[in-house]
Amino acid sequence: MNTKKIISLFGVLLSFATVYADSNERGIDLYQAELYDAAKIFFLSQANQTPQEQAENQYYLGQSYFELQATDSAAYCYAKAIEINPEYPYGYIGEGRIALSKGDAKEADTKFKKALSLAQKKDASIATAIAEVYIGFNLYPQAEDALAKAEKANKKDSGLFLAKGDLAMKQGKQSQGYQWYEQAKYFNANSKLAYLKLARVYELVNNAAALEYLDQLIAIDPEYIPAYALIGDINRANGKYNAALTAYEKFIAIPGVPLLQHDRYAQLLYFTDQYEASLFKINYVLKFEPNNPVMHRLQAYNHFKLENYELAVSELADFLKNNPEDTHIYLDYFTYGKALIKQKQPEAAIEVLLKAIALDSTSVDVYSELIDAYERTRNYTEAIQLYDKFFELAGENVTSLNFLYYGQTLYYATKNLMDTYDAIAATATPEQQTEYNATFKTYIEKGDKAFNEIIERSPDSYLGYLWRGHISTFVDQKEQEIPTSPLKGFAKPYYEKAIEVMLQNNENGKRNNDLVQAYTYLGYYYLLLDDTIHAGDYYKKILTIDPSNANAKKALDGMKIKY
Repeated sequence: MNTKKIISLFGVLLSFATVYADSNERGIDLYQAELYDAAKIFFLSQANQTPQEQAENQYYLGQSYFELQATDSAAYCYAKAIEINPEYPYGYIGEGRIALSKGDAKEADTKFKKALSLAQKKDASIATAIAEVYIGFNLYPQAEDALAKAEKANKKDSGLFLAKGDLAMKQGKQSQGYQWYEQAKYFNANSKLAYLKLARVYELVNNAAALEYLDQLIAIDPEYIPAYALIGDINRANGKYNAALTAYEKFIAIPGVPLLQHDRYAQLLYFTDQYEASLFKINYVLKFEPNNPVMHRLQAYNHFKLENYELAVSELADFLKNNPEDTHIYLDYFTYGKALIKQKQPEAAIEVLLKAIALDSTSVDVYSELIDAYERTRNYTEAIQLYDKFFELAGENVTSLNFLYYGQTLYYATKNLMDTYDAIAATATPEQQTEYNATFKTYIEKGDKAFNEIIERSPDSYLGYLWRGHISTFVDQKEQEIPTSPLKGFAKPYYEKAIEVMLQNNENGKRNNDLVQAYTYLGYYYLLLDDTIHAGDYYKKILTIDPSNANAKKALDGMKIKY
């Protein structure tokens, strides 16, 4: 053959070798990262491999089966690796591992010696792999003997330091383990496993450092899938849900990844408001784990967010019934309570929300929902008492709207109080009368203070003035019950100011209903004073807004004023 043909043939052979030389690499990465199901699927899917690659494939497939507690399948794969290539030392290491699992240390030693006899002179990887087996069985003296052999073969081998780090970590010596992993990285700057192990060491103590190692790892191999799982876990734990989601998307794309990651991915979809997608992933997890409580809980949460309230109520009722009480969290009852309110079941919601508060008495949102539920049942007394705790917890975050709702609750509570007392007034005892007067005074003072707070915060808003006028009408009403008391018009200045503000911003008549209420009070006020001119003006203003208003027409007819 001439020189050109020789070069051409060499190029073809080199190309062929490049295609298959690393055909098991991704699977080995998965196995070493403890993603055994994914590794198993990978190795089973490989085809068209060289005998050397087939032997390696069978060995790591056996390793994956062993970790998945399928020892018979593991033993078959180890034997297959030896059958394909009797000179492949790892097959014998695998058989030694099987022997140790059966308690046959002597047979294991024989297998390991056979593997060592096949090692190259300066190859530390065989002794290192044997050490890892011993570490897995907590046989630390034997592991140290194997590591001594590895060090004798090549004291600068990166894998040697990885194994030393694993031994230290297994013995609870994290600081020492970290140092050995750093040594592994020093002797092989591209050791993906060293970076991964370092990131795992730091995961619980220094997230920033862990992510830095993972970034370096991704720079070495952007397709190193195991790194993305850890990136996702760390970001998820720190509430960086979008970053976690991006990492998990890459990770769960491969078959055989742990179901836990699909579970967490479903959670991240929920936390990033992707409720339909979250439900889809939840259904996937529930196919394999039909009793997964986290997924059932999240399923109900998603349906609540999607406004499927009836379904959310049903699912949360089942969840709380079918899971031990000590596994319930306040958010279960909180979401359940909100769903019941949406389903117009405030009485049932109260019972549920009280359980939420029993689990977490510091949640402002739970108090807000419970107050709403009490108001819907017209139990204003309980609602008012809860507002004190709500304001305490909310602190500086209390809004003008909160004060408005609080004041309105006091308004309706005062109305109920007066109606209830009127029914028994004729037979009321002195004690009942004293209690009534004290409660009335408390409600009025608190309501007036709440509405005044709105005025101070938002002087350009009519709401504070209008509602301060509304609650003051009760004081007017009580004063009028005293025959000798002159007409004082407690509500008058507030309604007048409310009208002034409303007229400045009444496009398309959006304030008309509130204007009618204010005009009605002022018209009646002047009517009681026999001031028909001012009374007539206010009743006429009502008719300009509501031409069919019967009350205004009746008043004007009584005063014999044309309209």
